[in-house]
Amino acid sequence: MAASSPLARKMRWTLMPLGWALRILALLPFPALYLLADIIAFIARDVIRYRRRVVRANIDASFPGLSPRERRRIFRRFYRHLADYFVETVKFSAMSPRELRDRMRFSDTALVDSLLSSGRDIVIYTSHFGNWEWITSMGLWCATADSARFSHVYRPLRQPWFDRWFLRLRSRYNVSIPMHEVFRRLLTWRRDGVRWITGFLSDQKPSHAGAVYTVPFMERDTPFIAGTEELARRLDAAVLYFDTSVISRGRYSSVIRPLSLHPRDEQPGDITRRYAAALEEQIRRTPEAYLWSHNRWRLPKCNKT
Repeated sequence: MAASSPLARKMRWTLMPLGWALRILALLPFPALYLLADIIAFIARDVIRYRRRVVRANIDASFPGLSPRERRRIFRRFYRHLADYFVETVKFSAMSPRELRDRMRFSDTALVDSLLSSGRDIVIYTSHFGNWEWITSMGLWCATADSARFSHVYRPLRQPWFDRWFLRLRSRYNVSIPMHEVFRRLLTWRRDGVRWITGFLSDQKPSHAGAVYTVPFMERDTPFIAGTEELARRLDAAVLYFDTSVISRGRYSSVIRPLSLHPRDEQPGDITRRYAAALEEQIRRTPEAYLWSHNRWRLPKCNKT
């Protein structure tokens, strides 16, 4: 088996010191972590030059009305926020529920409690904005957290050590569901009488084999994963959206908004179109907080509108 192969054992021993280092980093106070983040941002942007071409191309194409100076400002601030995301994610493993509630706030959670209490399941559209790892703490704000299943969908990482590390992190307050199991798992919970709310990072670049809806987004026709909307329609789950704002460094606020309470009444693509519009509005408020380093504008071969 791959897990017991000599290469796998070597990688496990090689990465073990990294695990210890991350545990130590997680114990540092936030001011020390943000000082480290400033150094990481400089190294990533100006030394390693991490994906600079992709980041610059995405920002330039998304903000054609801004001056070159304004786009350069977004470019530089993006690397600072990316470094903040890294240290905040490491810190997440050691943060108490009280500290999380102070730094990651949610509004309108009464809508979640009302829907779950009335027997409705919920699909949440989320995005790579702010700190998407901290979003999984939303159950700390909901009265129904003990009676319903709070979960999120994830794509397993190729490197087993990092996959296990992120899986442990993301499962502190949520059930983690691999993408290929999501429909079966949600259907099983429903058959067992378990109410659920499940988050989908739906702004990822679709796979070439996956169905997409192509909708206007950031000055371009952009393919979005169709599976989130289609799953919500098949299961008739209410569809909500996390509208996240950056309050200050290491502090976020998310307003829970409805995208569709009756998805089976919607035309195909309508929910995705609303999601893209809401995400664009969010990005334009604080553009550096979006994940510009992934090239999600490569159109797959089959587009579905």
